[in-house]
Amino acid sequence: MASNNSISVWQKIDIFLAIIQSLITTLAAAILAPFRGPDTPKSFKRHIYLTLGRNVIGRLSPQQMQFIRGSTATNYAAWTQSHGIRPQSLTLPKQATTAFWIGDPAASTTMLYFHGGGWGMPGSSGHFSFAAALVASAAAAGRSLAVLVLQYDLAPTKHYPHQLTQCVDLLRHAVTALQKPPSHIILGGDSAGGNMVLGVLSHLLHPHPAIRPLPLPAPLRAAFAVSPIASFATDYPSDRQDPAPARTIRLWLGNYLGGGATDRWNDPSQTDTAWWRAVEGVVGEMLVTVAANEMMAPGTQAFARTLRAAFDGFTLFTAKDDFHAEPVIGIDLGFAECEASRVLRPWVVQRV
Repeated sequence: MASNNSISVWQKIDIFLAIIQSLITTLAAAILAPFRGPDTPKSFKRHIYLTLGRNVIGRLSPQQMQFIRGSTATNYAAWTQSHGIRPQSLTLPKQATTAFWIGDPAASTTMLYFHGGGWGMPGSSGHFSFAAALVASAAAAGRSLAVLVLQYDLAPTKHYPHQLTQCVDLLRHAVTALQKPPSHIILGGDSAGGNMVLGVLSHLLHPHPAIRPLPLPAPLRAAFAVSPIASFATDYPSDRQDPAPARTIRLWLGNYLGGGATDRWNDPSQTDTAWWRAVEGVVGEMLVTVAANEMMAPGTQAFARTLRAAFDGFTLFTAKDDFHAEPVIGIDLGFAECEASRVLRPWVVQRV
């Protein structure tokens, strides 16, 4: 079960009202755009998109958003149909969930991708298009890459560490059942998914007490995280460069924890240099990208300093004019390639 899409009639009516309200607010923002403050995007198109996104996401409940967004499975089916691609998937029996292929499963390098969405929204067409763009870039360079996008169960129906367990088990399945060498596996994720990339690496180093250990015969080829949630501290500065408002982020973090506590596997900011000292034994290289003005940037940058002190193979790229997770969200909106994408795409291709 990836999500629970059952909502009441009133909640459905309320979605319509919320959209009307958000459109009115966004129209006002468009009219007043010439007078917007310095903490808003310089691009008019980005300003309008982020205003609309913050209003819709901030107005609706997680259950309403899941009703609108569907499931990772339905979104994958629609995406493959619209692109004339034959859908291919695999099942993780112990987790009762699925992962979806982008590219040829026989490719020499496999990327395991954990989508973002605050643990409460499914994988979208943007995630599949982002993955397909990486596969195409690798092919253009004469390299062979396939991406497996995990459909993990969503909060608030399921809570931590359930989703992290599913991520670990996808890696376990890739190594054991698919017999992919770790040196030919890349981990990737954005936002909440980026958080789980870091969680999987933490589990490989220090097994989570509730998740079965996964010893690897060799380090993973690489890992990357786009705008990862690297801290559960919620004293955010301005949220004007983000597609979701600060109050919604706080709600999503709480839904993910389900009343539980933060720890070093779900909140990377709680780790120290000693925690990561042996990380080169589980992954060869790592890249984190963050937008300079996204509200979670301070937490990501602080975590990056910790990881950099322990790991020579770590790189942080801070994009001056991007918004949160723009390499994934922007491709779905038809935006020109953003700063982080121009760094991330060749970085991935060089490691295929």
